[in-house]
Amino acid sequence: MMRTLTFILTFFALTAMIGAGPVRAASLDELRASGAVAERHDGYTVIRNNVPGAAALVATVNAQRRDIYQKRAAQQNITVGAVGAVYAAQIFANAPAGTWFLSADGSWRRK
Repeated sequence: MMRTLTFILTFFALTAMIGAGPVRAASLDELRASGAVAERHDGYTVIRNNVPGAAALVATVNAQRRDIYQKRAAQQNITVGAVGAVYAAQIFANAPAGTWFLSADGSWRRK
């Protein structure tokens, strides 16, 4: 329980790192708003409609998130998947209306 609490409390400190800067965050927000990029149930982004620049941005964001998830998993002695699931819930909660999400069963839903 203490590990989970520590993990959740430190989540907020790491949230800013996920987008890795205002330019990338704005680009991610723009692509999510357009429906070109969506969020997945595991805490990673996914291309929904391939537009110029989407693949590169998704690869960059996912690499940054993977690095964060791996570090947190090692620190908390839990799986990367468990870390991604916690982040995915927070991403969903904080995402603006209109953001698309890909659930574990492969279905799409819009916030």
